[in-house]
Amino acid sequence: MKYNPSRLLTRVCAGIAALLTALAAPVPAAADEPYDVYNYNYLGEAVPSQAGYVAERAVSGLDLGTTAFSAPSDLCRDRDDNFYVVDSGNNRIVKIDSELQKVLKIYDRFTMPDGSETSLSNPKGIYVSPDTGLIYIADNENARALVSDAEGKVQTVIEKPESTVYDQALTFLPQKILCDNAGNVYIVLNNTTKGAAMFDSSGSFIGYYGANAVPRTAAVIANHFWNMIASEEERQFRRRNAPTAFDNFDIDTAKGFIFTSTSSGASDTDIVKKVNPEGHNLFDYMSGYRWGDLFSTWYSGTTYKTRIVDIDIGDDGSINCLDATTGRVFQYDKEASLLFIMGTTGDQVGSFMAGSVTAVETKGENCESVYVLDGGKGTVTEFRQTVFGRIVHRATALYNSGCYEEALGPWLEVLKRDGNYRSAYLGISSAYYNMGRYKESMDYAKKADASARYNRAFERYRSEWLRAHLTGIAALAAVLAAALLVRKYLKKRRKQKQSAPDAGETAA
Repeated sequence: MKYNPSRLLTRVCAGIAALLTALAAPVPAAADEPYDVYNYNYLGEAVPSQAGYVAERAVSGLDLGTTAFSAPSDLCRDRDDNFYVVDSGNNRIVKIDSELQKVLKIYDRFTMPDGSETSLSNPKGIYVSPDTGLIYIADNENARALVSDAEGKVQTVIEKPESTVYDQALTFLPQKILCDNAGNVYIVLNNTTKGAAMFDSSGSFIGYYGANAVPRTAAVIANHFWNMIASEEERQFRRRNAPTAFDNFDIDTAKGFIFTSTSSGASDTDIVKKVNPEGHNLFDYMSGYRWGDLFSTWYSGTTYKTRIVDIDIGDDGSINCLDATTGRVFQYDKEASLLFIMGTTGDQVGSFMAGSVTAVETKGENCESVYVLDGGKGTVTEFRQTVFGRIVHRATALYNSGCYEEALGPWLEVLKRDGNYRSAYLGISSAYYNMGRYKESMDYAKKADASARYNRAFERYRSEWLRAHLTGIAALAAVLAAALLVRKYLKKRRKQKQSAPDAGETAA
């Protein structure tokens, strides 16, 4: 074969063109992330999954045209989608526009009701009321909470209550703060296990709200038993069981429920709670439910414990939990079914310093964006929803609204993109059940290992089958009954013939 330089050159150019085309081709969302994207299957095993969100960018104070953030501790969004960063180390609140492009205002000086000026000292928490636009600030080292308007004019100052209900030996160091639709103010303190301190709109102390329950461990039960039978003198020296205090919260403004998160404690009791106005935990029926990673070890073989340090309730009711240990956000729907997991520890965009994430916030009717505040890096990272994430949120919204049949199409699309997504199997099973297609409902319930759902579909399938074949079954039963009667009659006749004496023998 003769050497042909022009043919070799053509092949080299074609190879280079193919390589450039491959490099220019879009990469799956999961490949863009600095971490493994995963979810959990029906066995509770971590399995690869499609990314519901991708990290778009991380912005710092310098990027926004101000000085660098120093140990920022909280993040909040107002009704106009502007963001407020509690820049604790710099004793200020930084208001940023909805696109995280520029600083709109810096709150470092406030005007008190008497006209004097005041400043913040290590502020820890912030909440902006969607109803009034008032700004609520947990001014930690000043031992107070401030309620200010958008111009920085203080309307109300909340200080240590002079009440017999409040232990006067305790300091008053506000950590987190929020306000409900009625104007009541809730403040998380770091030195009480009674729940959040609750004040009315004028700043008067009402009492405590939403205390965690004491975990029902063997040690707690044993200690309670011995306290019951101990003498009064012995009881004074025995350890008392006390609940773990929750350390962060958020409010579902549409429904009025307050969600709390607890980052510490010996058990998983009340890690996340949904509290009604009476202070009762509506997630109490979920005893034993694990928030965050299902197991203490995953892939890497390292041992850790999930530590939920912040919680955000999206406009669609989604529950977003921030784990400081792994730097991950665990997003659940309003029924507490896991949707997506994003984030990790590291140096890239979408990863955070270990143990330094402090706040999570969301934006959009369908939670199009998730924001994470990293106190160590001094940055706000934005995760943007992918096409897969939009489909899942649309299917979930229809499903949770009871529109099971309308959700069928989106759920089928979810399975095309991710065959490990368990919620899709459950959604399809429910859709087929409501459509009267019980056999298909059973098939998808079986794939999701949802025994209760399978049994319910099977009962309907069995009833429907019996109803459809009732005539045939009745006819078959009649034939069988007649056959049994004929058989019984013939058997009886045969017996009679065998027992009757022979006619010849009788004559003889």
